[in-house]
Amino acid sequence: MIPNKFIRQAKKYLHLEKLTPAVLNDLVKAVYVHAPDNSSGHRVQEVEISYNYIGILPATLLYDLQNEKTA
Repeated sequence: MIPNKFIRQAKKYLHLEKLTPAVLNDLVKAVYVHAPDNSSGHRVQEVEISYNYIGILPATLLYDLQNEKTA
C-alpha cells in the first residue's frame, strides 16, 4: 500500500509539463544506476528509483499499472 504522504505529494504534479529539480526533490529519494551488463550480447543497464515514503518500486509493478491504465 502506498502511504498517503506520497499520494499527496504526487497529486501536486498530476499535470506536470516539465520535470524540475524541485519536483525530483519532492518525489525521489535516490536514483541508483547499476553497471552495464553485456553478457547477453546486448547492453543492459538497470536503473532503480527510490521514491520518498515508499522506497523502490519493482519495474514490473510500474509496467503492469501502466498497461492496466491504457488497456
